[in-house]
Formats: sequence, C-alpha cells, structure tokens
Amino acid sequence: MDAKYIRRKDILIAYLDLCGTKYVYDNFDLDQQIERIKIVISKVLECIDNSFGERKNSLYIHMYADSVVIAEKERDSIKNCADKLTELMLKLQYEILIDSESLSHSVKANTHVIEPPFMPILSRSLIKRGEYYGIITRELQTDIEDVSSNFSLVGGASIVEMDRNLQGLPMGTYIDNSIISELHIEEDRLLNVKGSQIKFVKPLKGFDSLRSIFSTDIKNRPEDIDTWCRRLTESTEDKATFKSKLIPWLDAVQCRRNLIVRRKEN
Repeated sequence: MDAKYIRRKDILIAYLDLCGTKYVYDNFDLDQQIERIKIVISKVLECIDNSFGERKNSLYIHMYADSVVIAEKERDSIKNCADKLTELMLKLQYEILIDSESLSHSVKANTHVIEPPFMPILSRSLIKRGEYYGIITRELQTDIEDVSSNFSLVGGASIVEMDRNLQGLPMGTYIDNSIISELHIEEDRLLNVKGSQIKFVKPLKGFDSLRSIFSTDIKNRPEDIDTWCRRLTESTEDKATFKSKLIPWLDAVQCRRNLIVRRKEN
C-alpha cells in the first residue's frame, strides 16, 4: 500500500459537521445510516466538481468520523479560495437537505414493521485557516473486492477546535473572523454569533427560488421556504431538536434574525 502523509500549516480548511448524528445512530438501522452518508459524500463530490472544476485537484478531501474536511493542498494555490469554499458550503448543506427529503427508516415494533417520518439531514460548516495532518492511501490491488484495509486519518488542533466551535450552533455556514479580510462578501450577509469569534454567512438572495417552484410536495407547489421548513419540522421524529437546528437558520436567511445564539448540547 502506498501512503502519503500530509502536514499543513496556515491553510484554508472547510469543515462540514452533520447535526443530530447521535439520534440517528440510536434510532436508524444501519442501511439507512449508510444511505444518509452516501447522500453527503455524493453531494460533496458533485458540488466540489461544479464549484472548482479542474482546480478540485488542488484540494484534499477527508472524512473525520461522519464529518467532511476539505483543505487547500498548498496555500494560495486557488484564487479567491476563501470565497469559493464559503459559497461551496452554503450550496452543499442546502442541497444535502433537499436531497435527504426522501429518506425514511424502518423500525420494528413487535412483529410489525412501521415506517415513521423521515429525518432530513441538517449540517453546519466552518471555514478558517489552521493546521492539520492527514493521510492519503492507495491500495496496490486492482479489484476493490480484494481491498482489506481502509485507513481514514485526519486530525490536528485546528480540526478539533472547529468541531468544538460548531457545537450547539444551528444549521448554517460560519466563517472565522480571522479570514474576513480574504472574503469578497457584503457585510449585510454576515451575522454575529454570540460569545464567539465566528460569523454566520447568509446565502445569496434567490438561493431558494428553484426549490420553491419545483417543490417535492406536489400538493402545495409552489411552496415557499417557510412552508417547506414547517413541513420538514412536522414530518420528522425528533421535532424539538430538529426545529432548534433549522428555525434559527430559516430566520437568519429570511433576515428575521440579527444574532446567532449557541444552544447547550448534551
């Protein structure tokens, strides 16, 4: 097996964290957990390809547990990389949520199998400069069925810090204050996070226009974003937690909120 060990300092890192994973682990069967991760991975690869094109080869992509780490290979190897990563995360978490609408899971109740409401995938992301290490491996076998090892390694103080900084926050894309000078972004798209050195980034106006027209809820098409989020909340099982992660994002992108507040998590 070939292995390349990566050590990087002061490079841009985008960290995507899935919300509600503990609930999913406790209540979803293994097949449905895999389906959720497949949606995340496929959308990550698709959105990176669309956003970076051939420049995607200037990025490293890692899995950190069930989170995703995207990092520059070399500092300043991509022009306006901070802008690109920010818009990538905004697009990615929105499209993951849309694609996950079709998810449901089966639960055995005595001898019966019931189909409870689905649990859409909410996520939050943070972009900052920092240091990290990782490993890229290549198996020498040509047939994937012969592969017997699967190393996934990424870590470092910055990764741990980014994970900690996202705890308790609602769905959204966040940036560290230290990279604001690198961004070409309107000030009115940024919201403060109470007690933190990070900011919430609003998506561009009109980001929800196509979904509202081509809503998956056939009976209520077109469906505005408030109606959509209300339907998602009512359809999911863990309503209180889901609502606490989704509604602050909804209010922020609708300009009904000027401050993001962190909630205590168990």
